[in-house]
Amino acid sequence: MNSIKLLMLGVWVCAVTLVSGHFALTWRAATPPETETPLLEGIDYEETEILHVPVLADGQVQGYVAAQFVFTADARALRQMTVKPHPYVRDEALRTIYSNTKVDFTKLERIDIDGLLKTIRTNVNTRFGGEFIKDLMVKEFNYVRKEQLRS
Repeated sequence: MNSIKLLMLGVWVCAVTLVSGHFALTWRAATPPETETPLLEGIDYEETEILHVPVLADGQVQGYVAAQFVFTADARALRQMTVKPHPYVRDEALRTIYSNTKVDFTKLERIDIDGLLKTIRTNVNTRFGGEFIKDLMVKEFNYVRKEQLRS
């Protein structure tokens, strides 16, 4: 008699375990998994390398403008790009500074930094075909006369 009760108890425990496992799996499968949201999705700050632009006057190099820029761009777009924007920012900065005939870097005077940055940003965005570069900032901007350079 005890062995029959023990056998019935074992069958009952197995049945309860199977039924509860079945309900747990079907309940979990009915609820969709939560979508994972990336942490800190937004904009990234990226630095360019230092750029050295020669300043010419009277057919000779008078000195160099050393400039380094920081730009902000959409983080997702940066990850998906096959070509990084850094060379484009440097190229546009070089073109803009080199071709600027309004500023005489050999004389101490203020230049229109906001206009320079806006021109570079607009030209880079035009090359990429959209509003890719959100903001462009100066990290370093110096002029070094030819006499100050070590040989």
